[in-house]
Amino acid sequence: MTTFTRAEAEALLPAVRPLLEDIQRRAASYARRPSDPVASELRSLVAEVAAFGVELKDPTAGLVDFRMTRRGREVYLCWKLGEGDRIAWWHEIDAGFRGRRIIED
Repeated sequence: MTTFTRAEAEALLPAVRPLLEDIQRRAASYARRPSDPVASELRSLVAEVAAFGVELKDPTAGLVDFRMTRRGREVYLCWKLGEGDRIAWWHEIDAGFRGRRIIED
């Protein structure tokens, strides 16, 4: 599994953000009218996100996690569309979105 520093993860946001926005649009289109071509496009976009080493957690919300080592433990940096250009949250691997904690610099 790919691991990131916060700076490395933030450096990927400009590349990941438009993919997530496209995933949102296509997912909404698929929800209105399911079709094989749109499903194929969605799979391709999800694969592009995964190719960066980023874990897509909720395509509808544009929620992604970046695995990192924090104080000797693997955790996730957590970011979703609309949260700006900085990653402000982290959570334990098994905690999920509801377990997010603010990153204290």
